[in-house]
Amino acid sequence: MNHINIFALGGLDENGKNCYIFETFDEKGENKKIYVINSGAKVPINSSNKIDTLIPNFNYLIKNKDAIQGVFVTDVKNDSFSALPWLLMKMPTVPVYTSKFNKVLIMERLSKYKLDLKKVKINILDRPTKVGDIFVNPIELAGSMPGHIGLDFITPSGDYLFMFNFVEANLGIYGNLDFDEMPKKFFAKRKIKALIVDSGNSNQNCRAADKIVLPRNVREAFFSAKPDQRIIVGAYDEEMYSISQILDFAYEAKRPVIAYGKTYGQVLSLIKSVVPDLKLPKVLDYKYANKVKNAVILVTGTVERLHSRFARITDNNDVYLKLQESDTVIMIAPAINGLESLEAVVLDDIARVSPKVMELNNFEFFHHHPAREDLAKLINILKPEYVIPVQGLYRYLQDAQRYIVKNVGFNSKNVLLLQNGQVAHFDNGKLGSYKRKIKEVGDVIVDGFGVGDINTEVLNEREVLGREGVVLVAIKYNPIKKKIVGKVQINTVGVISKEEKSDANDLIKATLLNVIEGKKFESLREFQNVCRQAIRKRIFKVFSKEPIVVVSAVSTQ
Repeated sequence: MNHINIFALGGLDENGKNCYIFETFDEKGENKKIYVINSGAKVPINSSNKIDTLIPNFNYLIKNKDAIQGVFVTDVKNDSFSALPWLLMKMPTVPVYTSKFNKVLIMERLSKYKLDLKKVKINILDRPTKVGDIFVNPIELAGSMPGHIGLDFITPSGDYLFMFNFVEANLGIYGNLDFDEMPKKFFAKRKIKALIVDSGNSNQNCRAADKIVLPRNVREAFFSAKPDQRIIVGAYDEEMYSISQILDFAYEAKRPVIAYGKTYGQVLSLIKSVVPDLKLPKVLDYKYANKVKNAVILVTGTVERLHSRFARITDNNDVYLKLQESDTVIMIAPAINGLESLEAVVLDDIARVSPKVMELNNFEFFHHHPAREDLAKLINILKPEYVIPVQGLYRYLQDAQRYIVKNVGFNSKNVLLLQNGQVAHFDNGKLGSYKRKIKEVGDVIVDGFGVGDINTEVLNEREVLGREGVVLVAIKYNPIKKKIVGKVQINTVGVISKEEKSDANDLIKATLLNVIEGKKFESLREFQNVCRQAIRKRIFKVFSKEPIVVVSAVSTQ
């Protein structure tokens, strides 16, 4: 084994959908072994087509499924593992490797899908383990949730280290990471050939550990609020370390907590079972959100959906939680790129009901990702020969490259900026080329539990439905007498105003009669299609709308 390929099926020049491939093979291009690192998803930020999720294109893996040695999950954030169910639907017997904590959450997530869990094999990776022809060593990281690990792929030509979603700090049950100890502890006798590292936060000129501790004014809010006033906290459910600080404040202020988010509630229960002596405030059921006057209500959700959840609350569409003027609202969830406008609208709507609103921005507080100074220190200590920045928008990966070259003294040719599908090829540890591309990359649309089952035509129809509306026509038709039997049922949505509805119904009925009198039809399907086209043309001429028209005709013969 002398050759190694590293490339991404997702996660480069985008937020989310992280999926990286570590591939080994011999001089003849044979004996290929594929190691999949993470299988993440992302939710479209601005989707008018009701698309649930985007996942990586797994066609390359399906085509080479016999070569796959395993899927390695570093953490259980949505952008790291949420596409795993669909990958296992295609290849249910592929082994999965992860930490003990992650395994529990992965199994819980997989149980929601149509998977034969007896075939799924999830291995706990807690020591150097031989997988295929090489050893894989898990490295404990400090992150926003327990169980974060880095992955060191140990090869004869050197080590290839993958590190995502971490900070350098001692976070207790959320992990302990000290860069200075890593060489002696993990790489005393080996050379790191390439460091594949999370760089999406490289525009922040600081240490990440300094920005994951909540500011003092957040704690003060717990004691300045009156005993009969609620405190409502908005947070991303994956940022558990940040939420744990809220739990500490609630415990100190002797306030009960209501976890108003299913995912965080489940994880909190898991943590309590793993660490039974953990000091926690009294936790109440979410149905008491409007009944307990001094409660701390944790409104949690994914990065893409938290602000939409608050929008539902401010619109009084939430069953159990209504905002009150006396509430103190604390948002510890800075919006990601693309959601800033929604965040601004939601905060304004909250302030109209509850004037005491406190928000943290990206300069005061951010997610558990290494910042610029962390990257520089890590590279200076580990001294890898190559660095590949990953997990983020291209401009931030480019910013990481510039900073590493300028401040760490790296050769710019040794800091590789890749796009999804672009292959970095190493020959006996030396970079050979990174111009070749894998064709099978891109977004795959998931709608509900189905995957890849929405084509362009379906998406176009959804856009038309939202923009032009729909006309539904149901009739009984006698093909022999060429007559409509009984009443014509007509429903319109989003097409015309109430005042014009009667005229539109008369127009549709007249169009149907013209079609029936005009020609004979070989089948009921042909009759329905001709009616549909004729109705759509007439509506466009009269009302300047092009709705979706559905004609349901039942033959009486």
